[in-house]
Amino acid sequence: MADMTYGVASALSPLVRRMVAPNPSMMTGPGTNTYLVGIDEVAVIDPGPDDKAHIDAIIGASMKERVRWIVLTHTHIDHAPGAQRLAKATGAEIVAFKKDAVVTPDIVLKDGGVLEGTEWGLEAIHTPGHASNHLCFFLEEERVLFTGDHIMGGSTVVIAPPDGNMGDYLRSLERLKKRRIARICPGHGDVIEEPKAKIDEYIKHRLQRERQIVKQLKVGPARIPELVAKLYADVPEMLHPVAGYSVWAHLLKLKAEGKVAGRDMKSIWKLSA
Repeated sequence: MADMTYGVASALSPLVRRMVAPNPSMMTGPGTNTYLVGIDEVAVIDPGPDDKAHIDAIIGASMKERVRWIVLTHTHIDHAPGAQRLAKATGAEIVAFKKDAVVTPDIVLKDGGVLEGTEWGLEAIHTPGHASNHLCFFLEEERVLFTGDHIMGGSTVVIAPPDGNMGDYLRSLERLKKRRIARICPGHGDVIEEPKAKIDEYIKHRLQRERQIVKQLKVGPARIPELVAKLYADVPEMLHPVAGYSVWAHLLKLKAEGKVAGRDMKSIWKLSA
């Protein structure tokens, strides 16, 4: 495992360095990964929370005048709030999928758009699922994919409706399978050296969970907390509310396919007649 010491820029390749934000938790693992891409012109991917020490460390590792872009995979609170502080300190442009309550980007990058530095290019791939505004970024020069919270090291991803969408998530994973990816640099956890195996694992896990939900509903109608208690019996109870969101996302996908009936987190769900 590469160095994940807070405040330290760890070299992952000739073009990529990683810094870890000091926000470890059960949901963020060691903390949010911030990636520094480039040498003479630097793109900072996901500056993390608005933590002054972390932002100062990013500037110290990059040299203030070289930070040209602040690139956001999505705008959840553990990935994006530091963008404003970093932009103010460096004059860098913020790059994101769209404007929202967290950021107003200087550059809006849609699916297929490319951000070009002097020695590299980052292609944006719209990967909704975890968040509707989620982007992955592909560094063609090294065939590295920066996945934010779409794929993470050491854990699966929470899909929380209404902004999260399980159908979109699975379609996005299938789309990434078609890429020639050498490595995955996730938003949390260590580098993933076998990308296709990890993507297959994610898809298999989600489809297996879907089958488990259908199997439980064959026994009889149930509320989401009842399904979580049975399907996540090996998971600490403190995480059951979070797991409930992913179960809800699965149920909404099955409902869209006409397989189950129900409404929201509080309603009773059952198989369609």
